[in-house]
Amino acid sequence: MATKTTPAKTFEVPEVEQQDVMVLTNHRFPYYGTEFISNNLVISLVKSGESHGFYDKKPVYIKQNDVSIVLPHHICKEQDTSDDYNVTLVIISPKFMSEVTRKTVYRNYIRFHYQPILHYTEEQCLALLRHVETIREVSEMRQLPYQHEVLLNLVDALRAMMDFYQQEQDGDTAQVSHGHEIYDHFCNLLVKHYKESREVAFYADKLHLTPKHFSKVIRQTTGHTASYWIEQHIAVQAQQMLRGRQDMTVLEICYYLGFDDLAHFSRYFKRATGLSPRQFRENSQPQ
Repeated sequence: MATKTTPAKTFEVPEVEQQDVMVLTNHRFPYYGTEFISNNLVISLVKSGESHGFYDKKPVYIKQNDVSIVLPHHICKEQDTSDDYNVTLVIISPKFMSEVTRKTVYRNYIRFHYQPILHYTEEQCLALLRHVETIREVSEMRQLPYQHEVLLNLVDALRAMMDFYQQEQDGDTAQVSHGHEIYDHFCNLLVKHYKESREVAFYADKLHLTPKHFSKVIRQTTGHTASYWIEQHIAVQAQQMLRGRQDMTVLEICYYLGFDDLAHFSRYFKRATGLSPRQFRENSQPQ
């Protein structure tokens, strides 16, 4: 008998598509003990308490005055959370975030792929929370002239404050390693092209690297192979569709994800999850 698994859920905030930015105060992620992904960028400022969890399968610990950066399409899991755990969430649509990143130095954004938790002093965290409150107020002023531009500047200022405080603690400007830059670009390419190719050589070519060198860098940087990350990303996308797209057959999902035939898709999915696509869909249905 197949073991029942819990698929990764999607943390969805539909309103952010119209508002660009939303701030949820005295809030927390809606899923506990279950893997989830977010379609938006989420900045979480911890006002009290602590939590142990996972980010892309790697253990993380976040406590009072810490800030976590959850990038779109990355796998998260929150567990062992204290009763007084209280956070403020800043939710930013991908389109809006792309406008912000065009205004700033790229390395400050890509660092969050491998350093999702930032540690601040109480004074620094309070200053960030005050600024976030201003973002919340402006985001709700729908009739404000040039609201979009004002929000762009406020979110960019939040990023600048976070980076400045981090540099103060580090004592100098942290430089992104060559390996982490490659890994970050790989992640971005994977989000764009996972339906087009599952081959390591495809992504190595996009990065102008030989497959051998690319594979070596990814393994040394992350502890996993490039093939592992490709498989994990596709498995999460497949899990979401099998669970949420009941209007699509398994075969239709197979073709949508770029597989040529159902047998290949089933073998690929089972290797990543331990279940066939049909078993996963059946086990994911409400009892």
